[in-house]
Amino acid sequence: MKRSICLIIIFLAAQFMCALLMTFLLNLPRLLNDGILEIEAFSNNTSALGLSMILSGIIVITAMYLLKWTDRKSMKMPRVSVRTTLGICTLMLSAIFMVNVITELMSLEDLNQIAFQALLKNVWGVAGIVVFGPLSEEFVFRMGIQRHLIRKSLSPWKAIIVSSAVFAVIHGNPAQIPGAFMLGAVLGWLYWRTNNIWIAVAAHAFNNIIGVLTAWLPNGYDMSLIDLCGGKWLTCVWMIIAALLFTASWRYLDNTIPDTRQKQQNY
Repeated sequence: MKRSICLIIIFLAAQFMCALLMTFLLNLPRLLNDGILEIEAFSNNTSALGLSMILSGIIVITAMYLLKWTDRKSMKMPRVSVRTTLGICTLMLSAIFMVNVITELMSLEDLNQIAFQALLKNVWGVAGIVVFGPLSEEFVFRMGIQRHLIRKSLSPWKAIIVSSAVFAVIHGNPAQIPGAFMLGAVLGWLYWRTNNIWIAVAAHAFNNIIGVLTAWLPNGYDMSLIDLCGGKWLTCVWMIIAALLFTASWRYLDNTIPDTRQKQQNY
């Protein structure tokens, strides 16, 4: 548990330090001339926001490596068949659909809407969202926290729930918390079942790519998924279909992926 707490502190501290560094660099000319520091300079600069995400991700993964909190066995490049890849894509797409419908129905406040829209217009922002965000978060919450809890005799499903809850709360955005928890559980199961961090990273990146591509559509960020489905009744039908696809793909993956669960618990 101490390692999990330390990882959360490192994760948050890296983000804070990188934001502080970017704020300082953006204000350096004015600091030298007038001695003035504008905090808004960072939040208004999408390149700085994106670079901060990338740099903090690199720092966190480097810290985990230096502290020997990474797992080399789960970092081997996986050999995934076409059928397994299709199964994972189906699992993720059905989960993404259900999660977004549930989140939309909850109508929670989105504190990051403006920042997210700004990041989508910047190459560094997109790189942070699609690549470095999934990479650092999977290393911390799946390899770092979830795996450590399982090794400390917590049952796999309890470890998945705990790490997913922490993952959701860390986002700090009401509109993201329910979805982050549900998708975190799916990603946690994928990591536990495959014992491969790259599969979880790829699945996480796939989710974020879907979000970016959707937001790039005309009026994409304000688009209602329920309206696109044809109203609430048709949305219920699509939800049932998505649930069936999710269950079928989950059972297929559970039956076909080589079992590494016992090794993961004993290592």
